[in-house]
Amino acid sequence: MIKYSTISLPKELYDKLLQLIEEKPELGYGSVADFCKEAIRLHVEEIKRELREDFLRKLDVPLLLKNLERLSAIDTGIYGKMFEKINAMAFMFSKDYKLKECNYEFFSHLGYASKEEVIGKDINEFFENEQLKERVKTGNLKDYEVKGIRKDGKKIDLLLDIVRIDNKLYAGFGKDITVKNYIIEKEKRTRQLYEHIIDEICESIIVVQDGKIKFLNKSIGSTGYELEEIIGKNFLEFVADEDKERIMENYKKIMEGKLEPKPRRYKFKLKDGRIREAELYSKKIEFEGRPAILAVLRI
Repeated sequence: MIKYSTISLPKELYDKLLQLIEEKPELGYGSVADFCKEAIRLHVEEIKRELREDFLRKLDVPLLLKNLERLSAIDTGIYGKMFEKINAMAFMFSKDYKLKECNYEFFSHLGYASKEEVIGKDINEFFENEQLKERVKTGNLKDYEVKGIRKDGKKIDLLLDIVRIDNKLYAGFGKDITVKNYIIEKEKRTRQLYEHIIDEICESIIVVQDGKIKFLNKSIGSTGYELEEIIGKNFLEFVADEDKERIMENYKKIMEGKLEPKPRRYKFKLKDGRIREAELYSKKIEFEGRPAILAVLRI
């Protein structure tokens, strides 16, 4: 047996530890004795409990090395600082859904003056969602939208991430998306209004992006086509053969900003096979965040 301090190691385990320490000098252990002292520091309670069963002989050395490398590099005090300073509503609750811990962002965002006002309360006092508890039971939650309940009764929109830490504790993070949802809803209503107005315009309004038709108003029905027959198709499919080259050349120039936007005449195919000349006004715009062509077709 090789002996260090009050611990005796089997020769086979000693050799294995020595080999690993030599292969990983970045761990900073100068000897097997140094390694054992560090192992005792991190696992003292487990060692006390397992010494009688020859703990060191059964120890998963590679896993222990990995844990030592991770834990020795991090000051555990950092976790508390991160929890308090994180720019989100951080909280922990028990398996009976009682709030056990939270940061300043959590209680202040919900209108409370101190942490003591919220600790111990059921999470349903803070989140209005009948399915939340059941969803927590089935597994981790990601980007789960709920209504947050402030102390004054007002409700806000929250996006929650919740993970299970162990069999007794859960951790959650909340982000206020009230303003974001308001803007989205306002933009939706505005867009619906614009689409209604556009649909009532006599001219055909077309948006072309990457050569494909992305948007149409109802006036395109004068060509004989239904909207679903055109949306997503390449716009050249509806241009007469003799004008395809010219319209494609002008399309590229408009996208490059090299052609003045003004009415031009082209020949188009109607659904019944007839060819009809029409006036087309085109200009470059941004559609859903990317460059596109807005065209007004007068048939």
